[in-house]
Amino acid sequence: MIRSRCLLIPLLLNVFLPNAGMSQGRAVVISAEPDGTAQITLANGEKTKIQKEPGQVRISEPKKASDGTVGWLAEYNVDGVSYPIPLTLIIWRAGKTIRRFTTEQSFYSWTFFPEGKQVAYHVGPIHGELHSHCELHDTTNGRLMAMWDGDLQSGSNRPDWTKGLSH
Repeated sequence: MIRSRCLLIPLLLNVFLPNAGMSQGRAVVISAEPDGTAQITLANGEKTKIQKEPGQVRISEPKKASDGTVGWLAEYNVDGVSYPIPLTLIIWRAGKTIRRFTTEQSFYSWTFFPEGKQVAYHVGPIHGELHSHCELHDTTNGRLMAMWDGDLQSGSNRPDWTKGLSH
């Protein structure tokens, strides 16, 4: 009888409180480590160091969504440029990397929209641009949801999902 109760209690918790067990695996902090890796601190205090991508030298713009999804830009050395360039946006959720977004140019900025379900980013050439190119993607499957080219500084005719983006 006691054994069956021990098995039944976790099952009932998962049915009636489906996020109860998952909250321990949710990210609460993301930070850049001195060696160029990302470190994620979970709700239970456990720290997870994420292995660098091949050629990655550091990370920048670490961000956390309200659902515990985190992301960061992986930066790489590029021939002819004296500083690392952000070329990959990495999205991590519930213990694993779920998506990598890459560009042949450079990431200028990025943000979660809304919560961790979608990600918006602004990409362009390393030095200067005539118009801002922004994209909105689903974080789970990577699907392109929307695209916009325009002037991020003027603010006119900007879709809501571009509001967190900048040069």
